[in-house]
Amino acid sequence: MANKRIEYIDTLKFIAILAVIVAHALSLIGSAEVLHFKLGKIDQLCRFAVPLFLMISGALFLNKEIILKDYLKKRVIRVIYPLIFFTVLIYIGKITNNVLYYYWYSWMFIGVLLAVPIINKFIQHSNKKEIEYYLIIFIILSIFNQVCNIFNIKYALDITFFYTPVSYLILGYYLFNKKINISANKLIILSVLLYIITSVIKMKTGNYNYSHEFHTYLDLSLLQIIQVTSVFIFFKTIYDNKTGILYKLMEVNAVKKFNLSVSRASYGMYLVQHPLIFGIIPPLIKPLKFTGTQSCIFYIISVITVFIISWLVVLLLSKIPYINKFSGYY
Repeated sequence: MANKRIEYIDTLKFIAILAVIVAHALSLIGSAEVLHFKLGKIDQLCRFAVPLFLMISGALFLNKEIILKDYLKKRVIRVIYPLIFFTVLIYIGKITNNVLYYYWYSWMFIGVLLAVPIINKFIQHSNKKEIEYYLIIFIILSIFNQVCNIFNIKYALDITFFYTPVSYLILGYYLFNKKINISANKLIILSVLLYIITSVIKMKTGNYNYSHEFHTYLDLSLLQIIQVTSVFIFFKTIYDNKTGILYKLMEVNAVKKFNLSVSRASYGMYLVQHPLIFGIIPPLIKPLKFTGTQSCIFYIISVITVFIISWLVVLLLSKIPYINKFSGYY
């Protein structure tokens, strides 16, 4: 029997892939300005996307009975097949010279998935306090590393055990199961405020905390942890309480079906939007000269177009026998 879908998880996947496309599409307009505002700063509003995907994986994969052979076949291999398929297409199309790094998130995610059976044992044999112990150290080390980066302080402390992409998995699992004793309205308002505050600070400072030691662009800063946590809690609270205009909109049958389809297609969409944004579209618009306002309009159109095309391509591939396992539609 198929696993029951969790509605707010599907919505989070929808939001995450949309955020990826919104962030990547900024590369099409460079440093264009509208009313003295650099559009490139919008990137900071969307940096929660990859951490959110990792947190979703933690919510879905941890504290489960894992049979290693079945897990590798059902979880890991189905991520590798689409990656190889699109990597070959990228190589043939000569869109990038560095095909092994082009899909950095996928390669990182494969490493995370390989660690899940081990991390799962920790979760299964840990109580709430022990999981909180791990997360507290993760947060402390995030602050420590950020301060050292700001003041250019070199240190020899090995923090990689707690300071990895896997930490987002554990955070996602924790929040997925956490009951917060605050009224729904207050929790929604708090999560919105935290998202706005952290996003504004990130837009003002541009202080990334990319984990180059892991050869990824994953942000492990405290600001990023708070931002992605606020997004997760916002949608979890809305769906748990089944109230509000947004929830009613998401429950409209057509919207619900579209949301589910995009959620299932999200991994494939991640793979498809790369060649569109970084390979196919740039040569077409290079001769064009946009004003700031025109850049803004073009940017919005690009996001919508890439989102719809990516979704349709994955959906189409998922309908073709033998090819469907390469589509990234789950």
